[in-house]
Amino acid sequence: MFVSETHLPQLLPPAAYTDRGWYERELESVLRPAWWAVALEQELPAEGSFVTFDHVEGPVILRRSGGAIRAYRNVCPHRLAKLTGRASGRCAMLKCEYHGWEFDDSGATRRIPDAPSFRPLEKGRLGLDVLRVEQVGPVVFLCHDPHAVPVREWLGADADRFERQFAGASWISWKHEVDLPVNWKVVVENNLESYHIGTVHAATLGAIPAEGVCGHELDAAGSRFEAPGDTGFLSPMKRHLAGRLGRAMTEQYVHAIVHPTLMWVAVDIGAGFQSVVPTGPSSCRIVFRSAGWQSGGGRPLVDWAIRRLHGVALPLWRRVIGEDLALMPQVQAGIASPRHPGPGLVSRREERITHFQRWLLDRLDGTADRGVAEPGGCRVVPREGVA
Repeated sequence: MFVSETHLPQLLPPAAYTDRGWYERELESVLRPAWWAVALEQELPAEGSFVTFDHVEGPVILRRSGGAIRAYRNVCPHRLAKLTGRASGRCAMLKCEYHGWEFDDSGATRRIPDAPSFRPLEKGRLGLDVLRVEQVGPVVFLCHDPHAVPVREWLGADADRFERQFAGASWISWKHEVDLPVNWKVVVENNLESYHIGTVHAATLGAIPAEGVCGHELDAAGSRFEAPGDTGFLSPMKRHLAGRLGRAMTEQYVHAIVHPTLMWVAVDIGAGFQSVVPTGPSSCRIVFRSAGWQSGGGRPLVDWAIRRLHGVALPLWRRVIGEDLALMPQVQAGIASPRHPGPGLVSRREERITHFQRWLLDRLDGTADRGVAEPGGCRVVPREGVA
């Protein structure tokens, strides 16, 4: 069931989804200190494997070396070019493709071509920026803040269940990244409510789920939505395969968020995460990863069957995600209008949105909390609690 007994306020003004100054405050207070799920360890299978991507503080390179996954800012300290423009690959060492500077695992300069021409250069002066990396199961997390709490502490109440669901999820069934011209919060809030299912997903998921079969759980770090899991004709087979792996199939569909942007799903014999990476006040990149449980090679027929079942389910979920991706620019366009008919209203079924907005405001400097007037006559509504 839902937590709230009445409808709830929209706490954020339209400017929160478009304004550069608001976005800069979020970067400092919320986004840079966060941990980000950026990859599954299977994407870096061998010594020297690397992947690159752009993130909230610029380009990043992840590389496996010495049995560990390490992260660096993908910028050479010499002339500030990217070390590499390749999305992935394998390299014997970290080497800038522009002038050939080489770096060791600590990020320190290892070799400079024609080094005498740089005299005098203090040893160790120029090196790569090293970023924090930690893992929970096979999920690789990145943090830009050297003083942030460890990732398991950041995950809070979700840490153990997150690790259990992703344990053994070693086969990547879907890897996808997409850029959208919308504020990152539009994506997050779309995922925090089931109210739109009956319209946006009528052809794929059917009617809006009945309140009696849904449940919300709200805590200091995030929230969860639970609904009945798979009860179709394949459900007994999934349950049997999970048992062959010595595990219990996840009977409920669970969608969880760890604020600000990590959303993850527990579903029958696999798991997935969606991480929303802001790239500007009105743009973001969404990182999707989905993986199936595997035996690690001990039960090849079970592994094969699980992969097949994931392949059967994937087209539906890709359609569902595609329906959301197509609609969200329309949401952003409405929010960006110079005038609005009102501040907005949140139903009980959307209460995770108000919970998220309150969390965000708690971490900003508080100016939005005092009813600051916004264009079009909208004001930030003073806080009214979720029960």
